[in-house]
Amino acid sequence: MRKSILFLSAAVLGLSTTTAALAAEMYPWRQHQRPFSFVFGNHIDGHQQTRLEHDGSLNGYLYVWYTGVVTKDGYPVATHVDCDAVAGCKVGWTLDGKPSSAKLVRQPMHDHPVFMLARSDIPQPGSYAHFHWTGIAMPMSYTSTGGYLLQLNAVNSFCFVHHMAGAATGARSCVKNGGVKVDRGTDIATHLNIVTNDPAGM
Repeated sequence: MRKSILFLSAAVLGLSTTTAALAAEMYPWRQHQRPFSFVFGNHIDGHQQTRLEHDGSLNGYLYVWYTGVVTKDGYPVATHVDCDAVAGCKVGWTLDGKPSSAKLVRQPMHDHPVFMLARSDIPQPGSYAHFHWTGIAMPMSYTSTGGYLLQLNAVNSFCFVHHMAGAATGARSCVKNGGVKVDRGTDIATHLNIVTNDPAGM
């Protein structure tokens, strides 16, 4: 009897996890219709839909668009697009966010801007590895700006190519195509852009 109960509990837990993942995969792009109506006020709004909770936190989805290419190592190539302008966006990650502030310290070409904050400002527990500001203008360097620290959980496996995804081919691996291999679960690699000390040494 006890084995049956344990098996049934495990099955229900597995089913609820699978159901949650499927729900995330299937949540369509709805141009920030309620309840996922929060906007940052800048380019990320073209591929995110989140809702603002009573405690000030965010939860929702970050979207990708699949190019149709599958890499040599078997990962479908995905990238960010403006989902208002391009049909076919799918949920790439579930997203949780905590309000925070940080300072812009570097803006590399073809990569996320790098923000600095204190280690003690990173929420625990969690995997909050991406800071994104609110407002239309890019923050000024070394000036504290408000935004959210985000943690991402991938709902599928894919090769995320942030820039130049159109150049990816099936003859090369994900990494050789300039991508990051993403597997279902916690992801800190694709959008990591926080540091706890100044990379310029200032």
